[in-house]
Amino acid sequence: MNNNALRQEIALCLANFGNADLKRIYSYLSDLLLVNEGSEERPACPHCKSSLVIKYGIKRGKQRYRCRGCQKTFVATTNTVMYHSHFDKTTWLEFIKDTVEGRSLDYSAHRLGFSHPTAFVMRQKLLMALEAIQDMEPIMLGDISELDETFVLDSYKGSPVPEESERGPRKHGARAKRPGISNEHICICTGVQRNGGPAMALAVNRATPSKEELKHVFDGHIGAGALLFTDGERGYQSLRSVAKGCSVVSVKAQRGRVFHLNTVNGFHSLIKSYYEAYRGVATKYLNRYNTLFGMLYRSLSGLKDRIFSRLNKVSGVCYWTPISAIKLQGVLVL
Repeated sequence: MNNNALRQEIALCLANFGNADLKRIYSYLSDLLLVNEGSEERPACPHCKSSLVIKYGIKRGKQRYRCRGCQKTFVATTNTVMYHSHFDKTTWLEFIKDTVEGRSLDYSAHRLGFSHPTAFVMRQKLLMALEAIQDMEPIMLGDISELDETFVLDSYKGSPVPEESERGPRKHGARAKRPGISNEHICICTGVQRNGGPAMALAVNRATPSKEELKHVFDGHIGAGALLFTDGERGYQSLRSVAKGCSVVSVKAQRGRVFHLNTVNGFHSLIKSYYEAYRGVATKYLNRYNTLFGMLYRSLSGLKDRIFSRLNKVSGVCYWTPISAIKLQGVLVL
């Protein structure tokens, strides 16, 4: 499938969701200001949140401030994804736009005039910041929600294939050595609340998930009284205990138009469309992308600006990640 066809498929996936689906993503990222760089208003101290700040000279072309409370200095990008970045707001906005639209790192690097390693670092900083947001504001599935799993091939993209994997390197688009679901497949457990509710995805294992792994994924993410539709996998029955009044129903054992998994299957289509558009994702970074996929599922329009607004508000929350942590912090190990 060529890049134009992939972008059309991504657009088709997202076109199925109307304005009602924007509600969650807008409430999630709204009421926040754009980066304070160049603003007349003095930002609060990102270290102690005090509003008693004064201008304190210029640092590398940026206005520096000093807090009268904790006596620390900061600039408008402190604790944001732009902290210690050589690129301005416009470049970051364009890079986020490329990420949202499913563009490859090479495409962004060529278009915006920097190297592939720089694009990689910027992408990972962005994804890790989105993970931090989701950790602080966990996804909660309620009402009628659909749970299911989808599978993607494992990938050692950017690294040599380890000897214990018992396979050689794959070319892009290649298939697994064995038919069906095998240990070459990474299981992504997904959940989507109907009627414009939130979506989540998390990879924890290879092949079919056990009931312990399902509980690990969804514990703390299911609201009281939720009605969960599943495909009949026995492990899902263990989720009855993760929330008060929670019910688990197999759609295969029921009749009626309401008993389906169309919503979560649409989410799977979006994940695989982006996965292919990015030309694969290294397995160890997969959960970082899953956070983005959950956000993308509900809204594409305006998401670039809202992500940038959230991650570039000077506050007590640090969204900046040092380069040394990118390949080690929070990676998926299977």
